[in-house]
Amino acid sequence: MFRLTNRLTLSNLIKNRKLYYPYTLATILVIAITYIFTSLTLNSHLDDLTGADAIKMVLGLGLGIVALSSGIIVLYANSFVMKNRSKELGLYSVLGLEKRHLFSMILKETMIMGFVTLLLGIGVGALFDKLIYAFLQRIIGEGTGLVSTFQVMTIPIVLVIFACIFSLLVLVNGFRLLRLNPLQLTKDGLKGEKKGRFLVIQTFLGLGAMGYGYYLALSVQNPVIAIMSFFLAVLLVILGTYLLFNAGTTVVLQLLKKKKSYYYKPNNMISISNLVFRMKKNAVGLATIAILSSMVLVTLVGAASIYAGKKDYLVSAAPHDYSVSGNKVDLTSTKKLMDDFLIKTGEQANEEVAVSYLFFGIKNQETNKLTVFTKNERKVVPKSIVLVFSQETFKQLTGKELNLSSNQIALYTKNKTLKTQKSLSIDGKNYQIHRQLGDFINKKVPNIYKIIVSDYSYLVVPDIKIFESSMKGTSIAQATYVGVNVKDPTHDAKKNLDLLDQIAGEATKQLAGQTTGVPESYFSANSRYDAEGMVNGFVGGTFFIGIFLSIIFMLGTVLVIYYKQISEGYEDRERFVILQKIGLDDLQVKQTIRKQVLTVFFLPLIFAFIHLAFAYHMISLIVRIIGVLNPDLMLVVTIIVCGVFFLAYVLVFVLTSRSYRRIVSM
Repeated sequence: MFRLTNRLTLSNLIKNRKLYYPYTLATILVIAITYIFTSLTLNSHLDDLTGADAIKMVLGLGLGIVALSSGIIVLYANSFVMKNRSKELGLYSVLGLEKRHLFSMILKETMIMGFVTLLLGIGVGALFDKLIYAFLQRIIGEGTGLVSTFQVMTIPIVLVIFACIFSLLVLVNGFRLLRLNPLQLTKDGLKGEKKGRFLVIQTFLGLGAMGYGYYLALSVQNPVIAIMSFFLAVLLVILGTYLLFNAGTTVVLQLLKKKKSYYYKPNNMISISNLVFRMKKNAVGLATIAILSSMVLVTLVGAASIYAGKKDYLVSAAPHDYSVSGNKVDLTSTKKLMDDFLIKTGEQANEEVAVSYLFFGIKNQETNKLTVFTKNERKVVPKSIVLVFSQETFKQLTGKELNLSSNQIALYTKNKTLKTQKSLSIDGKNYQIHRQLGDFINKKVPNIYKIIVSDYSYLVVPDIKIFESSMKGTSIAQATYVGVNVKDPTHDAKKNLDLLDQIAGEATKQLAGQTTGVPESYFSANSRYDAEGMVNGFVGGTFFIGIFLSIIFMLGTVLVIYYKQISEGYEDRERFVILQKIGLDDLQVKQTIRKQVLTVFFLPLIFAFIHLAFAYHMISLIVRIIGVLNPDLMLVVTIIVCGVFFLAYVLVFVLTSRSYRRIVSM
């Protein structure tokens, strides 16, 4: 009997090749992607790249996500293959094959498919990993070159990952065989699914879950809170989507059946009847397509926005080649550090900015009345950040005079409410707004708080010492910044930064009078070269992962759509043959098929775009932490991504609907 299963294994693979083609291609692709990620993560050449630590961290995280996603894709494709082979397996059982024989046959098929896909997947991965590494270099702004990326440990790691996945396949398939009897197997798909229970409750739960998920996405204002709320919002939207598709489609279809003027038309009657026939299966499939499409859009929008916005972040974080920042230290001391650095390196500054300023966080705002955090408050999340400069510093940065009186201030703000105000109250002290300013510190003084809050302001006051004394008891802090541009910023850039770090560290120890602990007053050093390397590494790596995750999610979407269309095509073929025999012409058949396919395809797409629209605000806050500070740029990126995805989706629609029509018309 087991010899028979050997022969059946090969014949089954050949006979069911149309079912196995998408499964095989998908498995080969995810194996190749996993191989590439593993190879890149272990690649010793990464150490030669600027920002290597950031790249390794991102790639390591990406490898875990890719492995998990690959497992889900392979399991999903396998489930569709097994569902469409249920009659075949039932027939084998009726003819005398025991469950252990069926299990042996499925095991051998899985082993053969596993061996073939692993061999081809690793081969494809090895073939393209040099090009992918060059692509990664290009993304992070390094010189490209085809270098050897092969690592001995790559193949064992990939083999272990997919050995686990294929072992899980065997267990899932074995469990499927154990719990089903031959009669059920042979009759699978012959009868319509039972009408779902508690449809009203499901609908309200779905609306509630999705509504609350949308509320979380729209109401959050702080990037840190947005990260914490993101996964809860995602889970709620996923739950709401499945419940609404499951209950909502049923309710809508039943309502359409009751509308006689619509239902009693040949095309409408047939389409609705087919959808009702397998309501539950359609609901799960449609919801899955909607969720996967949403994942593609969110991943691509986030990754592309991060990559496109890195220049804005660099300008904000590191406006000069070399800089020293001081906390609770005077400007003279900070300038001395930079002067010592220039003397020791022999570098000549062709541009220099040296400023002292104040900053504080806003606890609460009522129109033009701002409440500042007190000195003793800890673990706070500010609604807004305010930086304060003197009018002398403003003149130094812009070359313009303000001539402010004692109770006057000038203001640059991202706060929409403050933009229209004529006066401002800070902890009960009132000031007249002399004029609204442009962003006068851009490309001159860094504002690292942009990544924490989107709402920030710059104040210009007549006398900064008087203003500081009026804010006693608050959390106001003093800072200094000295930045220089040199003739050749790339010359000995790493060596120079190490020296500047050393000088700043020694000066901090002298200030604090201690060698351990975190001092209250300190200096910190920075360079544009180092910041650019770290940003390019992290952002480039994130974008790189985003592209491949989008490919995997898109692959999952295409697989679900394809298998859904193919499996339903075979199920519907007999029904359409009967309908043609009783008088339905070819035009009516085509119209019916088109209506049915359009419903299956574009309803999930509409849901995906709605999900993205509600998630947009939350995504913009999250990517802000990574450095996307230009909302207009993100909007443009989002529109482009949606346009490209729509075209790809339509292409899939055209190809799969053609296959469906071909099967039905056979």
